[in-house]
Amino acid sequence: MDRRRLQSFIALAEELHFERAAVRSHITQPAMSQQLRHLEEQIGARLVYRTKRRVSLTQAGEIFLGEARRIVAQMDTAALRARQIDRGEVGELCVGVTAPALYIVFPEIVARFSEKAPHVRLVTREMTTDEQEGALRSGEIQAGIVHPPLVDDSLVCREIAHTAFDIVLSSRNPLAALPVLTLKDLAREQFILFPRRIGPRLYDRILALCGEAGFSPKVILEAYPAQSIVALAACDFGVGFIASEVQHFNRPLAVYRRLSGVAPNITLGVAYRRDDPSPLIRTFEEAALEGAQSVR
Repeated sequence: MDRRRLQSFIALAEELHFERAAVRSHITQPAMSQQLRHLEEQIGARLVYRTKRRVSLTQAGEIFLGEARRIVAQMDTAALRARQIDRGEVGELCVGVTAPALYIVFPEIVARFSEKAPHVRLVTREMTTDEQEGALRSGEIQAGIVHPPLVDDSLVCREIAHTAFDIVLSSRNPLAALPVLTLKDLAREQFILFPRRIGPRLYDRILALCGEAGFSPKVILEAYPAQSIVALAACDFGVGFIASEVQHFNRPLAVYRRLSGVAPNITLGVAYRRDDPSPLIRTFEEAALEGAQSVR
């Protein structure tokens, strides 16, 4: 039972005139009669009464008309949905995002993605970069916002943002009197850093830069999330590293200073499987690039 026969029957049932129904269906009148005959043979019931003066539906035809309309509508809906999925306009996308990225840039990415794909449900999971690599390989997530570089060559990672770390410290700390700081200025300070598991390569990079500046942090307090780093810094327990101005939380006794010279940066990238052809991935990648433009 194909769509063409169903549409021809619907046209005949609504027009109750073979010639008008044939014109409406863009076929000849004999072809219309033939399609009706084939349809009745296929379903095993007479659908139409036809005399020289009048065309009418049988009781079976009246019932079948409602079902035919429903089937055609469902076919239209199914075809539309298939086209939308193929274009990446509907569906569901599961995305991983690191804790820093979740606050720094993810709201902007989600806003852009919602504009591009308003009928796609975005499922978000907070995960470290290493966790996302495993989740991408297993298919648990389809895309992620990570801190490059990635280890797995089967994954694509496109950089979307590169932003410097700022320092948060107590207003009681003597260094607060300086408008700008360098890493060397921090040589005698306790460090407040995110836990290494969140971004091991980034964590190690910060310590490596300190070594290049001629010192190693004497004490490292690990805190998470960024609000906790700011709170500990306000308590004068040390100096904290905060990525991006959007994490400059307004907290009494906490002040923020830029780092000049050689300083650590946080890099964000959008990652996905190299062999994933989904158009939703391309749409999310575009949204990530556009949303990250507002990050310094």
